[in-house]
Amino acid sequence: MQEKKKFFIVTTVPKSFVFFKGQIQVLKKAFDVEFVSSPESRLKKYSELEQVVAHPIEMEREIAVFKDIKSLMQLIKLFRKKKPQVVHGNTPKGGLLSMIASWVARVPVRIYVVHGLRYQGAKGMKRSLLINMERLACRFATHVFTVSFGVKQILKEDKITSKEINIIWNGSVNGINTEHFSPKAVDVVELKEKIGLNDSHLVFGFVGRLVKDKGVNELISAFSKINKKYSHTKLLLVGNYEEADPVSSFTKEEITSNDDIIFSGSQSDVRPYLKMMNIFTFPSYREGFGISLMEAAAMNVPAISSNITGCNEIIKDGFNGKLIKSKSEKELYNTMEEFILNPDLVKQMASVSRKYVVDKYDQKELWNKALETYQKIVLNV
Repeated sequence: MQEKKKFFIVTTVPKSFVFFKGQIQVLKKAFDVEFVSSPESRLKKYSELEQVVAHPIEMEREIAVFKDIKSLMQLIKLFRKKKPQVVHGNTPKGGLLSMIASWVARVPVRIYVVHGLRYQGAKGMKRSLLINMERLACRFATHVFTVSFGVKQILKEDKITSKEINIIWNGSVNGINTEHFSPKAVDVVELKEKIGLNDSHLVFGFVGRLVKDKGVNELISAFSKINKKYSHTKLLLVGNYEEADPVSSFTKEEITSNDDIIFSGSQSDVRPYLKMMNIFTFPSYREGFGISLMEAAAMNVPAISSNITGCNEIIKDGFNGKLIKSKSEKELYNTMEEFILNPDLVKQMASVSRKYVVDKYDQKELWNKALETYQKIVLNV
């Protein structure tokens, strides 16, 4: 029996491996998959879960020159010793370091996956530095992939690379488990009663990190005004605050004091919360691909989303939701009001939301296409 070729997946921190859940087992049909990431408890957890070998190498998310050089040297040593056929680099720092290291170690296939663009929103020297990091990662890669057509377009416009930019099927990191994310898969009667919701309420919702970059300030401000005018409205928030990108003091105060805002914190299973929502709100400033939008749509929840990269591939304006200008509280307010005043529109959008994402992003289909793509690349080296 022919020995399987080594396929190393590299991320800066282990929590990113959750995006490959299920896909790893499909890749293992043809490759000997191994993980490389920072030595956190999650690395051991995910490697045991997927039954793959894990290599702990400390990597900093932020720029830290001396630590980055140390990480780079450790990666070079690892790749020279283990001789993988493929290095699959993900996340900005893990992607950059793994592409340079695999080039030095003469790894034949070096795949850099651009999940999002950190330089968007950055200014001055930091923006220039982040752009050059992307350019370097692409330069040392043999193949460049992105998770959305929008990211691909921006990479071209910003002249990040002259190489061909690939997308697997219709994009996304891992597709969506349409059996798991199904309205039929969960019952919410008890939970609904527990958190004080009933059928007379119109529930807007949000799932994600409660940070400025996700448009949470605009969402809370718009909802507080909507709520004063339409007392039957509720806002269901699922996620935690992060000090790295804090929301305003007004936002925190309003979340705490407004009885019509239900703060549920982070949840291991978001499906019951999505099912309780009538309208998903996602006023994010930037995304590579809006995974939570895809999950909401699979649960038959129409959305109001920023018209930004990735999100505007999941939401078709006027069909399964509405697209609004990013950072515009006014547009968000007006669209929320439009949905309140047009319940039939909400029902119509809800009725087509699930089929739209099932047809475009079914997980099993994406996994098979990913495996085919990587096998072809290896065969042609």
